[in-house]
Amino acid sequence: MNRFKFKNLKIKNILIVLSIFLLIYIHIYLFINTGYSKYIISKINSKYNIRSFNIKQKLLDSSLSKIVVSDTSENEEKKIIEVDKSNEKTKTKYNPIIYIYNTHESEKYSLPYVSDYSITPDVRLASYILKDYLNDYKIDSFVQTKSIKEYLNKHNLDYTGSYEASREYMKEELKNHNYKILIDLHRDSVKHKYTLYESDGVKYAKIMFVLTTKHKNYKKNEEFVNNLNDRIKSIHKGLSRGIMIRNDVIFNQDLSDKAILIELGGVDNTLEEINNTLEILAKVINDYIKEEL
Repeated sequence: MNRFKFKNLKIKNILIVLSIFLLIYIHIYLFINTGYSKYIISKINSKYNIRSFNIKQKLLDSSLSKIVVSDTSENEEKKIIEVDKSNEKTKTKYNPIIYIYNTHESEKYSLPYVSDYSITPDVRLASYILKDYLNDYKIDSFVQTKSIKEYLNKHNLDYTGSYEASREYMKEELKNHNYKILIDLHRDSVKHKYTLYESDGVKYAKIMFVLTTKHKNYKKNEEFVNNLNDRIKSIHKGLSRGIMIRNDVIFNQDLSDKAILIELGGVDNTLEEINNTLEILAKVINDYIKEEL
């Protein structure tokens, strides 16, 4: 009798586990195929005015597609191939003039509102937001996505070798495109009270430029940084934390007359604050390009 009960209990547990997996499968399937993921992203987007969520939405959909085995027909597969080919054609016309990269790619911002949606608020995402705003001004830009960590592991380097990694990736890109501006986007580690700026009820993440004097052509970069800094202060005087001068590290700024390192906000800034600042930064860069280049 006990054996019979045990057997029934075992079958019952198996059925419960199978039911849970079935429910998860159905949930994921519906999430991908009914557009519910787009609905969630659009709700966050409209609430917090963060326009680059469409980028993360594609990554989210892509990740979920790997979990669910889809029933793609041959015709659908052909359509996907055709779309890929059309994207390749588009890339051939692509002529970026701004190179955006993240030497310290693991630097993250505060998590409120987005952690439950597989969105990582880090400097890489900030780079894509900047790219999106620049695109509004018809300015082509490129965001470097090659992993700094992979380079360090491959060459047996510690964290201090990050600038060597970003330098190699940049030099490779400079062979293929005539970039006018190089932007290394970072996040500072200071407290929120030093990186938060508020005007007319809108919150922003403060910007600080870092300029190195450790190479002979730094004066040209200095002119560029001063110009951008003045333009930002003319819009919001308190938005800029100024320019930090360093003479111990080159920061790859010897590779261009218009290479800048930007500390965008700090560890406690939200993505909404970052977004608001990047909208202004894109405008400033656009104005500079129209008037100076």
